[in-house]
Amino acid sequence: MSVSKNYMYNVLLIISNTIFPIITFPYVSRILMPEYLGKVYFVQGVVAYFIILSVLGAPNYGIRELSKAKSIGDWDEFKKIFSELLFMTMLSSIGALLLLLLIVNCYGKFNSEKLLFYIFGIQVLFECFHINYIFVVMENHKRRLIRSFAIRILSLGFLFYFIKDSKDYYLYALLLVVPEVLARVIDIFSVREYIVFDIRKLNFKRHINDMLVVFMYLFTIGIYGSIDTTMLGIMVNDTEVGLYSAAVKMYRMVLPVILTLGIVLSPRIIGAIKKNTKSELYKNIDIFVDYCFIVGVPATILMLYLAPEFTLLFSGKDFKGAIITMMIMAPCIGFVAFGTFIGGQILLPNNFERYILKISLAGVLINISLNYFLIPTYLRNGAAAATLITEIIISLIKINKMKKIYPDYKILTKDRVMTICVGIAVFGIVFLLGLKIKDYGKIATLLSIPIIFGCFYFLILIVLGNKSVKNAMKLLKRR
Repeated sequence: MSVSKNYMYNVLLIISNTIFPIITFPYVSRILMPEYLGKVYFVQGVVAYFIILSVLGAPNYGIRELSKAKSIGDWDEFKKIFSELLFMTMLSSIGALLLLLLIVNCYGKFNSEKLLFYIFGIQVLFECFHINYIFVVMENHKRRLIRSFAIRILSLGFLFYFIKDSKDYYLYALLLVVPEVLARVIDIFSVREYIVFDIRKLNFKRHINDMLVVFMYLFTIGIYGSIDTTMLGIMVNDTEVGLYSAAVKMYRMVLPVILTLGIVLSPRIIGAIKKNTKSELYKNIDIFVDYCFIVGVPATILMLYLAPEFTLLFSGKDFKGAIITMMIMAPCIGFVAFGTFIGGQILLPNNFERYILKISLAGVLINISLNYFLIPTYLRNGAAAATLITEIIISLIKINKMKKIYPDYKILTKDRVMTICVGIAVFGIVFLLGLKIKDYGKIATLLSIPIIFGCFYFLILIVLGNKSVKNAMKLLKRR
């Protein structure tokens, strides 16, 4: 299947997953308020560590290993690798759940929200069936879209029916978990033909060393992905977690739209790396990097400019304190997208697991240190600043390593610098127009400003001869 079709299915999948919180979050935030919303997201942040532990890095490791087997057409090996990873993660999921229950019952702060931890613990148990990586390798993104959309529609109905009061935050947690669990169960039944049930034919030992390195890398990433909410909850209170989570949620609605292209391109990039075909590799890297600049620049600018409208419309006036936090987080979009792509699609396939593990450990230490010093004074904004600084440092280190591996690959091309300059110039135009448009209210502003920005932005890029935009226009015409 072509990249464009795969990307289309992935974008539709991201849209369906994004529309769900866009519809539900304004309702939930006004019902649960910052305090109870903070309780849910605090527990979810803590349980995130155990979810990573439960899969042992299998999703990332599995894409690499299964892509190798697929590229040479060895389907028996493909089935064995998948089965080995599945059985290993089944054991690790049980172990992660038991460890979570032990810690919850021993630590007072966690014990006070025991029921919430038990609800999210269900997801830990079923996370072993998180096998999206096999559909990514098989490039079967259409199926992922249909499954996800159906489950989201079902959970949407339950949400509006059951969540009526702030005390219903337990039900909200359940509605966050149940769709994920259902998706896992459906996935595992749909791929049973790839499972080798005769354990005697399987070789688990061959994966242990590499999987542990990948796991440690993902675990460290998970730490500085969730440590902010964890430290806010422990050092301050649930209300700060709720305000911070509202800002993070809005920024993370945009990020997957960029990252999804990297997922689509992953099997092709890994194949090109293993075959050592630089022309094919650079072609696919260019597709992602160009897209990252073209979409990431306006997304960051619009999020900075429209932070007050986004926050107040989607979260309510009680979340006004999240506006500055969201503005601080906005520049993370490009750095996270680029850093995630280089780490997962460039460094890992080149067997730099231990190097990116060291980078991630450094990131964890930087993030925890910054949080420790900034949170007591600046609260949620301190956590946001710590995240932004960490992401910038880690992304720059990864870019530097990529340049050493592929010294002839140019990142800052003329077209990419052009997108930054045009984005800033268009912001000046939109800012002047926005002084009048904002008088018509938040909805009018959120609907009109992105359209006006997009029209000026792409028109100027076309006039200036941006190659990526022109190629995209030609592709759309052919479609």
